[in-house]
Amino acid sequence: MNTAVLFDRYGAPDALYATDVPIPAPGPGEVVVRYTAIGVNPIDWKILNGGLRAHIPMELPGGCLGVEAAGVVVDVGGGVRRFRVGDPVIRHGRPGTYREYEAVPASQAADELTPQPGRFSAEQAAVLPVAAGTAYSALRQVELRAGERLLVHGASGGVGLATVQLAMLMGAAEVVGTASAHHHDLLRRLGVTPVEYGDGLLERLEELGPFGASVDCAGGSQPTEVAVRLVSIPGRRVTVADLQAQARGVPLLDHVPLELASTLDLIGHSPFELPIAARFPLAKAGEALELGMRGGVGGKIVLLPGQ
Repeated sequence: MNTAVLFDRYGAPDALYATDVPIPAPGPGEVVVRYTAIGVNPIDWKILNGGLRAHIPMELPGGCLGVEAAGVVVDVGGGVRRFRVGDPVIRHGRPGTYREYEAVPASQAADELTPQPGRFSAEQAAVLPVAAGTAYSALRQVELRAGERLLVHGASGGVGLATVQLAMLMGAAEVVGTASAHHHDLLRRLGVTPVEYGDGLLERLEELGPFGASVDCAGGSQPTEVAVRLVSIPGRRVTVADLQAQARGVPLLDHVPLELASTLDLIGHSPFELPIAARFPLAKAGEALELGMRGGVGGKIVLLPGQ
């Protein structure tokens, strides 16, 4: 059978339940993927609580969360030439990965499946799309240039950690990242200059500037104010976390096409890793969401089917 974690009503994580559903058969142009690791992200609980229903409507009852996962192709539908049984893949995009098996469109135009590079474990591959893909689009949007100094708000979160590493691969001269003090050692190991949140943040950052561009991965009034004060050109600021910041001078992220494939091309064989902060069996997805909602995890959360 195919274990799936579903919900029938919008609400808190306790609305989720695990159930067995049939293993799907692939339709024309589809493959069936057996997931080995599934990423957990803030968008999951924002969908669950109904906050995004105007933008990402769910078919209820039987809604399924999850926008990223890694797995293996186990069946191939008619007309598919891009993948074969046994191929490791990364699934990304629309919700639906909180399950063991899923039928997924296989075309590159659909942009839901990307071949998994052999250098990445299943867990690492599963958490790449949201964090690394978003970071890549953000850095392209602000047009980061080699030799520049970059400011990253929320540098210890999943997207933040990906942003600082990709910025260095793009040739940033220095990356300054805001984060809670207990995450500073991690950031220093990645080559980041850490700065603590709180009163006096603007003054602390002014001493480290000027900055060519800024990426806000945290959201809130303070990162927005600081970005506007320290980066003079609006097009060289971006937020991935605050829908209200655009009205205050920090543009919202616009994802680029084939985002994950482009990100993987940039990474190549360079050092790159997103810390895995917690692992949960798929059936305990509600507990995983509760942990993520508390914040301050300092890495990614993954669900492991079959455990």
